[in-house]
Formats: sequence, structure tokens, C-alpha cells
Amino acid sequence: MNIGLFATAGVVAVLGSIVAARAQTDFYAGKQISLLIGTTPGGGYDAYGRLLARHIGRHIPGNPAVIAKNMPGAGGVALANHLNNRAPKDGTEFATVQNGLAFEKLFHMLSPGGSAALFDSTKFSWIGSMTQTVFVTVTWHTSPVKTLQDAMTRQAILGASGTSADSYVLAMLSNNLLGNKFKVVHGYAGATEVSLAVESGEIEGEAGKDWTTLTSTKPQWIRDKKINIIVQMGLRPHADIKSVPMAIELARNLDDRRVMEIVFAKFGMSRPFLAPPGLPPERNDLLRHAFNATLQDPIVLSEAGKLGMEINPVSGREVEALVSRIMSTPDTLAERAREALKPPRQ
Repeated sequence: MNIGLFATAGVVAVLGSIVAARAQTDFYAGKQISLLIGTTPGGGYDAYGRLLARHIGRHIPGNPAVIAKNMPGAGGVALANHLNNRAPKDGTEFATVQNGLAFEKLFHMLSPGGSAALFDSTKFSWIGSMTQTVFVTVTWHTSPVKTLQDAMTRQAILGASGTSADSYVLAMLSNNLLGNKFKVVHGYAGATEVSLAVESGEIEGEAGKDWTTLTSTKPQWIRDKKINIIVQMGLRPHADIKSVPMAIELARNLDDRRVMEIVFAKFGMSRPFLAPPGLPPERNDLLRHAFNATLQDPIVLSEAGKLGMEINPVSGREVEALVSRIMSTPDTLAERAREALKPPRQ
């Protein structure tokens, strides 16, 4: 064994790592990163995006300034198309988008055949998700529909921003697969406006409300028992609401359960962050490392706790694998899922 040769190789490897780290520091030093948020201000995606923007710069070599900017439009498609086609591919722009946006070409919720999605979601540089969660359907405390059983016999009027929003499509899934009678009024500007409509009595509630959004933006609803939590949608029950029925456990047959499994899989990346495709691998690894370090930062965890925001991170590699797995769903099952998310035919 040539000990000198091994020692030389080790020194070269260490020097290479130092040079690479210095190159990343030099690249980001004095720069500004844009963290783009695909929703209007005030909702859960906005809250999580801004929390990350306030702190991730400290964990990126060179300590660049990170500026959060809202870029709503077309249910997140406008931002995803921007990332894919126009954003710089050097790590100076990354984004958070709605968790279902990655699967537009599978579910066709925003455009016929998913034609508005000018991207391949498996090609994005996935950085990670700040949490994973379940979604819930809630009604205001004054609504006569207080349980899932009530919703099977009487109509409840719920709100949504659009027909592609979780608050719309999950209500349709409940109607089609569980036999509920939800009517959804859509056209609200965003989650904040839907919540205001619930509080004012304009509508009775909302389906597809992210549990982490409720705990971070409307903790008083839970604390003061202003809402009835009638069903949760996800692959596993949330520890805080184990007594609330799980939709997937109420599936009427195996095919319905399989549909729910692929629809609910996205909740395993409920607050995703991504960069443009073609990002240099070392830059993607750097952002992933900074993302992970930020979500272990005691300052961040303390601030999130005070804001009622759950941090339950999913790594970039795990998100990447999840996106690839869902996008490989067989055509027949994907078509059945699309039908389950549509309004019933009149």
C-alpha cells in the first residue's frame, strides 16, 4: 500500500472541497435571492415562504439577502412557467407553489389536458418541503352541518378561490366518493378572502383547508371552537385531530381508496420549495443543505412555534422521488382520479 499516494489523494480531495465551498461563497456574497410565492399575501403558503426568506440567507455561504415576492396567478401555473422558462438558472431565484401544482399534467385541474403547464415537474430542482400535513373540511360553528354524516343529508355552502383550488376539488372528491352534498362558491381572490367570507356568514365553511394553515393563520378558530372539523384528508391522521374521521378509511371500495391515495400523496409535500430546472447540481445541493439547516435552526423553530406553524420537513430528494412516483401513475387510474375531482354532471 502506498501511504503517500493515499495521503496525497486525501489532501487533493480536501483542497477541492475548500475551493468548491469558496466558489459558492464568492458567488452569493453581495447578491440578492428572490423567493417567489405563488399565492396572494396572508395565507399559509405566504406565511411559510416568508418565514424561510427571513432566515435561510444566514445558512447560505456568502449570506445573500433573500427577498420574498408574491407572484400569484393561474393557481400557481404562472410562477411555475416563469421558473421553467424565464427564471435565471443559477440559484438566485427559487419559489414555493401550491402542492398540487406539480401534478397539473396528471390531474388537469387548471387547464384542458394540463396544456397551460409549460413545464415537466420531474425536471425542477426540488429543494424540500417545510412540512407535511393533512387537509380538513371545516364548517362555521353556526352551520347546521356539524359532522360528516350531516353533510351526507343536507347541503353546506363552502368557498374556494377557483375550480383548481384544493378547497374546490377536495369538496368534489367528498361529493363523488363519500356521498357528501357540498356546494362550492368560487371566485374569491385567495385563502384570506375565503376565511373572511366564512367569518362573515357569507359561506358556511371550506373544504381542503391545510391543517398547518389553520394552526398558523386562524388559531383562534380552533381555540374558541368557532369551527366544526368534520373530515381529514391524508394518508395518515394528524396527531392533533385523531378523533376526526379519515376520508381514506371511509372509501367505499378499493378503487376509490386508490384514487384517494394518489390525490392525497401530495400532502406529503404540503409546503414545497423548488428552483428552475437545469440548476447546477452543486448549487442545488447547497440550497438543499441551507434549507435543511434553516429548519433545524432554534431561532426558526422558536418563531414557527410562536406563529403556530408546524415544521415537519421533507428533504429535497424525498420530494423529488414523490413527484416522480405520482407522475408515473397509470393512465387508467389517473383518469379515474380526474373524474373524482370534477363537479357532478347536471
